[in-house]
Amino acid sequence: MEARQPFSRLGWALFAQMAVMLAAQWGVLLLARAARPGLLGEPVFLWAASVLGAYGLGIPSACLVLRGTAAPPAPARRPLGPVRFAALWAGSVGLAYLANGATLLLTGLLGRLRGAAVVNPVESIGLYPLPLQLLLAGLIAPAAEELLFRRLLLRRLRPYGERFALVASALCFGLFHGNLNQFFYAFLLGLVLAELALSTGCLWQAVLLHALVNLFSILWGWLGGPVVVTGVLMLAGAMVPFRLIPALLARPDAERGTWRRFLTSPGLLCFGALSLSLALSYLI
Repeated sequence: MEARQPFSRLGWALFAQMAVMLAAQWGVLLLARAARPGLLGEPVFLWAASVLGAYGLGIPSACLVLRGTAAPPAPARRPLGPVRFAALWAGSVGLAYLANGATLLLTGLLGRLRGAAVVNPVESIGLYPLPLQLLLAGLIAPAAEELLFRRLLLRRLRPYGERFALVASALCFGLFHGNLNQFFYAFLLGLVLAELALSTGCLWQAVLLHALVNLFSILWGWLGGPVVVTGVLMLAGAMVPFRLIPALLARPDAERGTWRRFLTSPGLLCFGALSLSLALSYLI
């Protein structure tokens, strides 16, 4: 049990984030339904409720659970130059498109099997006013999520093996989204962002990359960008694994049994169960 304790603390932090987020969002919606039902049809109100729950209360709750836990020093700072950063951005956008395309095929198949389309919670973001979408995707979400996953979580997992830390933090990042539609591209981008944060020691570059990927996906869809450009980006995304996988394999791995202790720690089991329950609620 002692060997699982550090991992369990991390899992409880993620569980606290998701539980507080859901409680806050549902609480606000129930209060609105009782007091002013008309608010439930207001996009600005729904945006505020979502952001308050996830980032105003949820992520600070995770930070409180992690408070006092030891973390090694950050790696030495070696920021990417503009050209390499731009290339990484193009590959990350393309990778997200490829993963999203594969997910749409999977959810389409599931929809055929169940006889009804799978609910995609991401579509609700498109109902918000564009400035609020950009504020959330370009500032609030990247800053808060990179702080939690690429600083607090990644740094605490790193002593157990860098390869393990990269994959484990990306897995948690995918589960953090709580739905099938975002899991695969969040996991893949989580690997890219974790590798960037670990290799450069610059959290700000991870925040910037995260923000630019989010903003491009919103603005490109809104503007109806040329299909040929999307195709070029997807080709760049297909090249990312050829660089990412060797980089992962070159990093020190965890000792035998680390993954078992991590996946069976009580905190992570509860976080995983809550995340999967939320994801299943969109499939049922």
